[in-house]
Amino acid sequence: MDRKNAIVADIEGISLGNNGRTIHLAWPTVHAVTYAETGRGLGLTVTVRLADGTAHACRVTTRDEEELDDWIDQLILAREHFLPGR
Repeated sequence: MDRKNAIVADIEGISLGNNGRTIHLAWPTVHAVTYAETGRGLGLTVTVRLADGTAHACRVTTRDEEELDDWIDQLILAREHFLPGR
């Protein structure tokens, strides 16, 4: 989570918040969750692909390399738990 954007994964699904707009995607509709470190500095872009072929993305940034690593680790754990084998 940064000042403008947020990515939250919980038991119900994954939510992407971009500039005050939030979309919630329930796990049964999610086909895949991918991520990439992006931009100058420490950015993380998460892309959620749905079973219907649509995709939604969100980018968060930090100035702290350890925080970025924590975000990635937490995303990987959530993906493994809620989307096993995908």
